Formats: sequence, C-alpha cells, structure tokens
Amino acid sequence: MAGSQISLLQTEQPHGHAKGLDLLSGAEILTILHDAQIAAVESMSAALPALDKGAEAMAKAIRTGGNLVYAAAGSSGLMGLADGLEIPPTFGIPTSRISILRAGGLEDMAKPKGEAEDDEEAATRDAADIGSNDCVICLAASGNTVYPVTIMNIAKARGATTIGISNNGNTLLISGSDIPVFLPTPPEVIAGSTRLGAGTAQKIALNMMSTLMGVRLGHVMDGLMVNVIANNVKLFERAENIVMEITGCDRNTATENLKAANGGVKQAILITSGAKDLSDAMKYLDMADQNLRSAIANITTG
Repeated sequence: MAGSQISLLQTEQPHGHAKGLDLLSGAEILTILHDAQIAAVESMSAALPALDKGAEAMAKAIRTGGNLVYAAAGSSGLMGLADGLEIPPTFGIPTSRISILRAGGLEDMAKPKGEAEDDEEAATRDAADIGSNDCVICLAASGNTVYPVTIMNIAKARGATTIGISNNGNTLLISGSDIPVFLPTPPEVIAGSTRLGAGTAQKIALNMMSTLMGVRLGHVMDGLMVNVIANNVKLFERAENIVMEITGCDRNTATENLKAANGGVKQAILITSGAKDLSDAMKYLDMADQNLRSAIANITTG
C-alpha cells in the first residue's frame, strides 16, 4: 500500500494522548493504554447488526456441510487462529470443519513473516480447497492486506459467503465482502500498532460471531455448552454439572448417562429426560435439528 494511502487510515493516525507518552510514568502510560482499549470496545456497537448476519452465515455453512475458513495475516491472523481453534472444544464442531489460513503459515509462528502478507501466490494456493458452501472470514486492520483480500475474491468467485472485517472503512475487505464488518476503533496509542485496540476489537468481534453461531446451531442452552464432548477429566466434570443443572438429576445419574452417551452432553441429557438409549437420543436430536431445548420438549410431550 502506498504511503499516501496508509496515512489516510484511521489506525495510522496519531492518538490524542500520544504526545510525550515516553516521558510519563508507568502508571500514566498504562492508564492511557487501558482507556484506549475501552474506547476500542465501545466503538464496536455499530457493528452488531453486521456481526448478527455474520453469525448466521457461519451457522448456515455448518448446517449445509460447509466449512468455516479464517483468512488473515499478522496480528489479525492470530485473532483468527485463537477463535477458530476454540470452536471445536466449545461447541463440539469437528476440527475438520475449521480452516485457519494465515499468511506465512502456522509453523514457526515465533518468527515474524511480514512479507508474507503481500504474497498473492501463497494466498491463491492456500485458498485451493474453499468450496461454495463455506463461510470465509477475512480480516485485516487496514482492510487492504493482499493475503486476505485475495482469498476473499477467490472465495466469492466460488460462491462461498465472505465476511470482511476491517478497522478502517472504505477498504477492499469492506467494499468487496458479502457481509462487511467495520470496527471503527480510534487511533492507536502507538500509531499503526494494531495488535492493541484494533486487535482487541477483532478478537471480540470474532468471539461474538462464533458464540452466536453456536447458540443458533442449538449448541448452547441457558448459557451452558451442551455440545461439548467430555474427553478429559475437567470436561467430564463440567459435563456432569451441565447434565445435573438442566435435568435436576444427581451426579451418579449424570455420570452413568454420560457414559451411556459416549460423553455426549446433549445425548446424556436426553437419556436422563426419557430417551431409551443413545440411538433414541440421536433420533430426537435429528428431529429437532440438533436443538436440545426442542428435543427435550419433544420427549416431554411424547
């Protein structure tokens, strides 16, 4: 991006309290940084309708057999990585349905690879497996980074739904995506260091979209992770607590039915609620399109 273009970006503008920052005490600098983070979060309210649309697009991709694809570079790539990796353990969605495309790859991430964000050929290679049922989430603070923009354009050409997240308006990710998400964060305390306020806003936006997706897929009930798979001691105890909370049963019953359900929380809840066995529980879930609350209601009403 040409210098004249960079100078126009909101994320490159000087912060109002940056003058003389290095002359202040540690407590004063931290106060400015803290206030800037709060301001970044508060700036996101206008993006809520777009995040709602984005969450629905993500849910639709999972319902129709597509995948979720995150595409980004630098700090934005780390935000996408963090969100994508947490979806399977939180909502029980298979890891095979989540792809993380990060400029420079995912190996040896401790080594900076700034040049990778401009590598159009690498982006084209990385986008090779994107299909028409996928939802592709492309993010960059600047909104014009070559790597995610290239992947967005390829995804659109293949019929995938694209979500473009940027901290600057009037950019390629905003103008070219199916669902533009503009996060109008204020200038950074350290100009251009978008791992700060812009990064915080991106992480929150991704977390909110993926969480709303999980709710819409029926994987959350009363704020509980009802599609979590209990595959370690901590998660098994959490699963027991979820089964007890929703059904009112005792721990022994919860433990017994989780074992009968091979660790599946939804299935264990349905067995506790009256399903004959795991196969019967699965039938109720299929009839309810995996929505636990509806499946419980169907058992209750017969």
